[in-house]
Amino acid sequence: MIQLVTFDLDNTLWETESVVANAERILAEWLSRHAPEYTAAWDKDARKALLTEVLEGDPELRHRVTPLRIAVLELGLRKAGYPADEARRLALAGFEVFIDARHRLEYFPHTELVLELLSRQYQLACISNGNADVRRLGLDRYFSIIISADEVGLSKPHPAPFLTALERAGVEPQQAVHIGDHPGDDIQGALDVGMHTLWFNPQGSAWAGQQRAHGEVRCLSEIPPWLNRYQRYAKR
Repeated sequence: MIQLVTFDLDNTLWETESVVANAERILAEWLSRHAPEYTAAWDKDARKALLTEVLEGDPELRHRVTPLRIAVLELGLRKAGYPADEARRLALAGFEVFIDARHRLEYFPHTELVLELLSRQYQLACISNGNADVRRLGLDRYFSIIISADEVGLSKPHPAPFLTALERAGVEPQQAVHIGDHPGDDIQGALDVGMHTLWFNPQGSAWAGQQRAHGEVRCLSEIPPWLNRYQRYAKR
């Protein structure tokens, strides 16, 4: 019997690439006004070198996108000539500009209706490698459990985020379904801990993973009827 439904967020409940690109643009405009020396010193390619340097110093940050982004900004500001205290202040302020814009997004069709319906029947959890926060979006009224790689310190497909959700829900893996768009991070990661899986594939892409998901949907509205059918199947 399925008791817990876990969701990925980025590219499962909303499209992400254009949202992040817009947030990057807004941050760049803010930096050009508030930290012009940074803008002059670091173009896009040069900022990749900053990222590499930060990760070489602290490889575990690759799982924690928020402190990673702040650390890269802070390093770039210091190398551009800003004193350490000012670099820290600007990095934190710049991140707030970015994360505010990061949450200016549009849900995929039927998102809230589906979450509302499912929350009446199941515990809902979200498990994300990114730094979108359902509390900022008001979606926490549907999710009783909120898991992020920033918090856990490890990102999907590592078992830790999935196991954390299962532990907090008090359910076994076979009592849970994970829904996500990524064949590796979401589907294989959840399969590896023994969860059921549902692949969200709005573009109708060919499968590019290892083990296939237990099911596939192209619209979020298909999730409740799929779960009802799968529950009946799983009882056999």
